[in-house]
Amino acid sequence: MTPKKQVSPVIRISQGERDASARATHLEAATRKFLVTTNERKQMSSKTNFKRIALVAVAALGMGVLSSAPSQAAVAAANLTVTATNGTASLDKSDSRTGGTVAITWLGSANTDTVVVTIAAKSKPSAATTYPAGMFSVSDTSTSVGAGDVFGMGRTNTGSGSADPVKIDSLSAAGRALSTIPTDSYTSVKQISGSNTWNTLNLKVHMGLTSSDTLKAGTYVYTVTVTPDRASGALQTADAKSVDVSIVIAAPDATPVAANSTAVLSSAATTFAAPIPGGDSTVSVAATASSTSKAIIRVTLKNVDGDSTPHVEESVTATTTVGSLGTSSGAAIGKSLTMQYVKATGYLDIFIFADGTAGTGTITITTPSVTFTAKSVNFYSTTPTKITAVQGANVIAVGANSATTATGLGPIWAKATDALGNTVVANATGGAGVYAYSSDLTVISDSGTACSYQASVGYHSCPLTGVKAGTADITLRSIGTGNLTSAILSSAIKVTVQSAAPAQLKMAFDKATYAPGERAFLKIWAVDAAGNVVSPRNIPGLMASGGVTSVSAFSNSTALPTETQYTTSWYVKAISPTNYTDSKDPVYVAALNMPVSGGTVTVTATGGAGLPVSGQVAVTATANVTDNAAAALAAVTALATTVASLRTLITTLTNLVLKIQKKVKA
Repeated sequence: MTPKKQVSPVIRISQGERDASARATHLEAATRKFLVTTNERKQMSSKTNFKRIALVAVAALGMGVLSSAPSQAAVAAANLTVTATNGTASLDKSDSRTGGTVAITWLGSANTDTVVVTIAAKSKPSAATTYPAGMFSVSDTSTSVGAGDVFGMGRTNTGSGSADPVKIDSLSAAGRALSTIPTDSYTSVKQISGSNTWNTLNLKVHMGLTSSDTLKAGTYVYTVTVTPDRASGALQTADAKSVDVSIVIAAPDATPVAANSTAVLSSAATTFAAPIPGGDSTVSVAATASSTSKAIIRVTLKNVDGDSTPHVEESVTATTTVGSLGTSSGAAIGKSLTMQYVKATGYLDIFIFADGTAGTGTITITTPSVTFTAKSVNFYSTTPTKITAVQGANVIAVGANSATTATGLGPIWAKATDALGNTVVANATGGAGVYAYSSDLTVISDSGTACSYQASVGYHSCPLTGVKAGTADITLRSIGTGNLTSAILSSAIKVTVQSAAPAQLKMAFDKATYAPGERAFLKIWAVDAAGNVVSPRNIPGLMASGGVTSVSAFSNSTALPTETQYTTSWYVKAISPTNYTDSKDPVYVAALNMPVSGGTVTVTATGGAGLPVSGQVAVTATANVTDNAAAALAAVTALATTVASLRTLITTLTNLVLKIQKKVKA
């Protein structure tokens, strides 16, 4: 521990005296310095005040001079600004939204102050012969005092300067003051100020094209000049300000793109007709050589903007594996062509010719930028080597039986093919190519009846004529008259002619069991007294009043037949002769969706007055709709019952074992 030092009182007194002396000396020096500085400031202040007085006097004189300037001085150049922003356009479009803009701001000191704005063509692309019309329009004067209806569109003038703040620049100031802007096709305008008002005038410079204007790629330059104007009409040209504004027109992209370009195959022989509802036609033509085209492919090339004319310039190359191609409908040129795209029309037609060769022609079309999906044309031989007969109906009526049903199906269908398997549409003389023959003309009278080709399915449909009830074999041949031994012959199809009256109503679903909501088909037909299906016919009174009824609710169903009339038809689920999935007997089919809940579905109808008394009875058709939830519940219930039975059996066995144990111990 350090002991505290004791300071002598003499030392403390001596130290204090020295501190007081120092403070006194410092105070005296500071006081002397302050007095000197203060005097200097006073002297400088006097000089400054004198200078200020002098400046005020000069300013006053200056203001007097300014106030003596002419009172009609209009807009000072310093209070006028003009700026421009360049715009764009395309060769065949004018859009003011992409035009150039000129912004003008100026200060008006009185209601009579104005500025005149003019526009003048300065330069254009060397390829352009003229400047387009309609380059100048006012887009906004809303911040100007007296802003009125610039285009005569119904805005009310609220200013005090003039009826409208913007005027056409006519031959004189008086003419300008009397004319309002009727359109945006002008080259000079005038704006009138309010009193002590900052005014703005926004102008749009764009391609206001007319039908006679032709633009060229490049830059169009216009000079916009803003000149202050006095009320007397004297322009202050010395204070005018100008700015150049450009409209740049880029050359369009001449390269076609696959997304916008098309090649469409039409079955029209000599003049293109667009397939309906679009896409390519199915084309099957005779292979016999001809100087007249058989089909057309129209090629349309478009660039990335969707434009086809007059910009796209690529050549088109087309080749075919069978047949020939040409550029007109009257002359074939060859199997491979390179053609210039027709920019003026916006498309190119390629004509397809038969050259005597049978087969499927694959036609490829390309440009340097686009490759189209290949097209196919069937060139068939007019000499079939095979005819395949397909039965469309088991039973026909007495009289004509043709493809008159809703499905378009006839009693007999035929597929005629040549040696290469191509479908034959007509024979060498232009005839049908397929003919029907009956084995018993007293039952079915057809002998060389022509069958008609149905392009929608690629088959011939053969009508038959029933004479009386009975059965006959129908065969198909490649010729209709002459020496039949040289004709191609199909296999025989047995067809029954039925003429008996209907005796009973029949109904049935196409399946016995359906899932909830499944699509179902209710079939309705009539049989004769022998139980045979009656031939296609109308049967008035087949059903009693009320027609077909059901306690179950069907959805998305066709109309169930009523008692008034019943029409039979050949029942198929598709229009193709190769896709018969059900009876080929004449039945009426009602399509419907089954209920969504499980259970038995029953429909009922009663035979009507068109049947004998024995047939006027109720007829039903039933089907089951499975319900997965109900089935699962039933399974669980059955399992629970089984488990309960097992528990009872186990209890009984346990008690028996206990009794046996007691007896053994005893």
